[in-house]
Amino acid sequence: MTLDEIHDLLTEECGLVADPGERGDGRTYFLSKVVWTPQGTTRIVRVLRAPSGEAGQIRLCVSSDNNNSVFAKPPFDRHALRLLVRAEIAAFDKRRKPA
Repeated sequence: MTLDEIHDLLTEECGLVADPGERGDGRTYFLSKVVWTPQGTTRIVRVLRAPSGEAGQIRLCVSSDNNNSVFAKPPFDRHALRLLVRAEIAAFDKRRKPA
């Protein structure tokens, strides 16, 4: 999948919001709204660009407790990526709800 295809999947199919001010070698996607604060962050995934310009890896933010240490690596499959993102959103929702 290209970076544009991944972006479309994340924003259109999964309903995530890309950080509009982000620069550099990647883009972070949030649930509903962009919140960077540690206590209330809404980060779901971060897509990193490889030196070739293609998507190099996708960091799963919620399942790694927001330290961005869990990776999905290429080749990216649309169906598998959709399932990963849905799992991240479910983990985010579970953590957000009081026990």
